[in-house]
Amino acid sequence: MKLLQKVVFAKAVFESIGMTASSAPAQNKPLPENFPSKEYNDNSKRILRQVTKASKTGRTQSPTNAIPLDPVYECYANKEHFTMVFTEPLQSKKMTAFNDSVSVEPFPKAIEACDICILAIPDYAMEMFLIQNFSLMNDSIMIDLTNGNGSNKRDLKSVLASLNIKFDRWVKAFNDTGAIQELQHHSGGKSRFTTQVCGPNEDSVDAVIHLAEALGYSTKKVPIDQYEKLQSAQDTIGWEWLHSIVLMAGLFLFVAIYVIIQTSGRPHFEWYTIMTRHSNRMFAWTSIFGFALSLLPGTLIRLRRELGSTRRPPRHLVWGCNIRKHVGLISLYFLFLHACMTVLLFGGEYFGFMFVEGAMGWADEASMLTAVLSTSIFIITGIASLPSVSDAMNKAQFACVYGPVVWTGLALGIMHVLFLGVPSWTETPRSPYAWARGMIPETLLSSVFPLFVVLLKAVQVGLRWIRRVKNKMMFAPSTTTAHDELSSSLENECMESPPQTPKMKGFKECFLLEPGSF
Repeated sequence: MKLLQKVVFAKAVFESIGMTASSAPAQNKPLPENFPSKEYNDNSKRILRQVTKASKTGRTQSPTNAIPLDPVYECYANKEHFTMVFTEPLQSKKMTAFNDSVSVEPFPKAIEACDICILAIPDYAMEMFLIQNFSLMNDSIMIDLTNGNGSNKRDLKSVLASLNIKFDRWVKAFNDTGAIQELQHHSGGKSRFTTQVCGPNEDSVDAVIHLAEALGYSTKKVPIDQYEKLQSAQDTIGWEWLHSIVLMAGLFLFVAIYVIIQTSGRPHFEWYTIMTRHSNRMFAWTSIFGFALSLLPGTLIRLRRELGSTRRPPRHLVWGCNIRKHVGLISLYFLFLHACMTVLLFGGEYFGFMFVEGAMGWADEASMLTAVLSTSIFIITGIASLPSVSDAMNKAQFACVYGPVVWTGLALGIMHVLFLGVPSWTETPRSPYAWARGMIPETLLSSVFPLFVVLLKAVQVGLRWIRRVKNKMMFAPSTTTAHDELSSSLENECMESPPQTPKMKGFKECFLLEPGSF
């Protein structure tokens, strides 16, 4: 028979509300002396009838999706063998009932009867709460919702250690879901929240996982040796973003210095034009370099594999693969700046070289076309990186978007730069604008590295195609021959001896050797 557990929820937004659990048979639950029996019993039966009725009509499922706080009171007052009640740890506050669905129990009597206590109190109140109430909790499971990180923030684990309390029935969970997610979610949604659960006691962790799943959460059990990462996960933007920002900021700084030094040597240069006219080119250069950087690590790893390397990729390549999405998104931001700035500045004053004959020539027309196509493709890849979109993509769709599609976008971006820059590279005498101070033109320098990355990709694809052709030539005939020989030998055995169950080991080994596995 399932045991009915009472869960106490301490919520910071309600001046520390609690949620408790006490064990008893689900149908004949003996109430503690410190609980108002008639009110509690009548309320529990009524909520149980509501949940049963909703389940029969198909309005709720078990386990159902996590839903906002107001429906939680009605739907989750009794969920599976858990019963949720509220209490107010702060004695100076008088807590009133939320509605008629969930009972409000007096404190500290509710804590004394609980099996599970969810602590959503502020980290600075954690120590005082344990000093005053730990002896009342009767070895109940405590769930820590804090996101303590740093010298001024403390979590349940650190507070227990500082108080010299040897207690292992604590669990870190629900700290990775917030009020905004709860309020924006609704009971009819198909998505589930995912929470990571970690603790030193396996039984306690399993109990909290059961509670989370009853409340409609998907759970992920995290080993205790990974606790430090889980503890600080909500208080940082992530090392991937930090490294990507530093990388792209350094790249933009290099580009800005080069552009300023070169353009300051042009005839009739004015320093104020750096703010818009020349910063526009900085944005474009940074953007195309960033897209090439985001595609380079994966290409190099695949190229190593095609060349026969079986070793683990170097750390810097793995690092590059970890931040390539973030670098690509920052590059998309620079591309957006370049597009907006170009629209604002496009005209004879700044782009007069395109209208020497009154209209754009074929190279300028081609440059604008490739720019629009490249921008639209990179926007598509940016949209595909959204979790709501990428999670719904299968392997073939993902490989298409971040394979041929994104490489087409990079190639079109390079063509945009080439159509604009090649005429100024080849004209004689050299233009004092393109070759100011005798330095390499920006359009030439900004296209060299992306061209190199595209060349590496072409080599990698060519080697992969050659490998596949060789595999087909090597293994397809041998597979057929082995099959024919095995079939003829089995036929001869059947003719010469009574029917027996053939040993199919060789047959299976033959057909499991697919060319694609080599």
